[in-house]
Amino acid sequence: MGLLVIVLAGSALLQEANAGPWEVGGTGVDSKRKVKAEVALRDSSGARVWARPVLGYAHPVNERMSFEVSHGYGVIDRPGYRASGARDLDVKLKYQLARESPTGLAWLVEPKLGVPVGDDRKGIGRGRHAVELPLRASRTVDATTYTGEVRYTHVLGGDHGQRLWGVGGLVEHVPGPAWVLGVDVFADTPVDRASRYHVRSNVAAKWRPTAAFEVQGLVGSTLTNRRGEEQVSYKVVLEYKY
Repeated sequence: MGLLVIVLAGSALLQEANAGPWEVGGTGVDSKRKVKAEVALRDSSGARVWARPVLGYAHPVNERMSFEVSHGYGVIDRPGYRASGARDLDVKLKYQLARESPTGLAWLVEPKLGVPVGDDRKGIGRGRHAVELPLRASRTVDATTYTGEVRYTHVLGGDHGQRLWGVGGLVEHVPGPAWVLGVDVFADTPVDRASRYHVRSNVAAKWRPTAAFEVQGLVGSTLTNRRGEEQVSYKVVLEYKY
């Protein structure tokens, strides 16, 4: 009986393994209501940028669709300058185009809208709407899930706007019923300046001591950046599903 419980728990976790703190997302939708709190740091030679905290709420719409809203507080710390204030509001929709089958991949699209409610005068908010359109496909083999993503990002704003193409991959492994380990690589570049690419990678783990509670931790780093400074990222996320 104990072995059966472990096997069933591991199977359930694997079904939800392809979602987490990585930059490359998963192909699953939220099947339960979820609240989360996140603290993140992006560190470079020129600045330390905090998100502390970011609070989010996710809600299932049906078996193939869920939505999520998140908002938080940011801090920028540069030599001789420190500012804090509200971040922009993010609203996103997950829609599962296809479930994985023996002959087909799982497919999901996750459009996200960034609403400029943050303090852009201090550099914490963008001051402009931003749209992200990621498309993902995944395949699970035994205890490992492989996900690929292509993404288009458009920051609106005329001469100050920006358009990016991105591509990335994520590998997640479930070593036990309470753990998921994974690594991703993601690269993006301006549509009109392909040589100004930024490639980065993240290593992360998720620990689920109960069916409702989850802890996520991430460490990431720039691999090469042709349009800015090298960055190191840290993130801790607490989630509760009900």
